[in-house]
Amino acid sequence: MNPIQPKSNVPGIAPTGPRPERSANSPVAKTPSEASVGQEQVTLSATAQALLQASGNTGNPRVEALRQVVASGTYAISPEQIAKGLTTDQLQMLPKSGS
Repeated sequence: MNPIQPKSNVPGIAPTGPRPERSANSPVAKTPSEASVGQEQVTLSATAQALLQASGNTGNPRVEALRQVVASGTYAISPEQIAKGLTTDQLQMLPKSGS
């Protein structure tokens, strides 16, 4: 039988030293998303703020009206409109039939 050797001579694989012992209660390093559970703040540069305003995503009356309706809880979902939109999208993706 061929036991697994801790230090291999396989080309391209760097040998590693022994792993440190860990008990069941040892702390485990957390991923960045697990480590930063609190509030985070982002500050936009002047250039980013100018780009955001130029993109038209701020102050759009239609978007603002939608936000107010959603916030008030009176937004009505229309399954018929959703189905119609999905059908229209799918029909646009079909190949055009030759005439």
